[in-house]
Amino acid sequence: MEPEVHRLELNLPKQHWLHERTQPTTPAEWFAQKFSDAARRFGCPFLEMRQTTHDGFNKVTPIAINTDFFAGSLAGDSKLGHSVIYYEPEMQFYYFEPMQQIYKPTTPEKLQNYYRAMLLRCAQELNHDTDKLNLFAEFRSDKNARALTNRAKSILAVSPDFFSPTRPHQRIRGVELHERMARKFVDELLSVESGQVLMLADAYAAFCSLLKQRELEPIKRSDFKAMVGPLIRDQFNVALRNDLVVDERQGVRGWKNLRLSQTVPS
Repeated sequence: MEPEVHRLELNLPKQHWLHERTQPTTPAEWFAQKFSDAARRFGCPFLEMRQTTHDGFNKVTPIAINTDFFAGSLAGDSKLGHSVIYYEPEMQFYYFEPMQQIYKPTTPEKLQNYYRAMLLRCAQELNHDTDKLNLFAEFRSDKNARALTNRAKSILAVSPDFFSPTRPHQRIRGVELHERMARKFVDELLSVESGQVLMLADAYAAFCSLLKQRELEPIKRSDFKAMVGPLIRDQFNVALRNDLVVDERQGVRGWKNLRLSQTVPS
């Protein structure tokens, strides 16, 4: 009787000659097919042991996990518009909500639950040649799940300016939303008109009304002045003055030769 053969393998999906993927037969193939971007970047999901018995039967056991792959897989499939990032300035995970086109915060615990669910789905879908104990128990442990999200903090980290007003990424209730709105306010509500005076009080009131319509928190007038003043100076080459005269009132604060439109920007 021939002895059993044990072989360590790094299995990735096999390409059919018609360029069609074959059905996965091991956990590593299953995950690499689901998360091809992560497989290209971080390699095989598992180290697997193939046990071949003397009568020709095979059993595949995933024995070690590639933490980098699974941390990278939390980002999802970019071709489907998925995105999960880690924003280091706030030590916060965010996921992209495709319907609203905005990033929303999420927690390590929720990402760990997703990871556990995918392991269980893999165990359920593969055939009986797969030893499913590690998929169901060991790899789904709190220890492994926490190690995964801790690794994801570096793998999914984005640059500090990811949510800056000049970048396209938007998140719900981020501090940069007020500056984005200030840029829209200056670009779309202000225009040059000789002889007009845009009073600081009127500009601030219009901006607060705009924030309310967008369900954003109001800001102090001093913060508005500090935010909008440089934008107006760059856009119109006009500085805030403290010596304007309006309706015989002296010392009015505002901008000369600027007009505030009544049309709300979209």
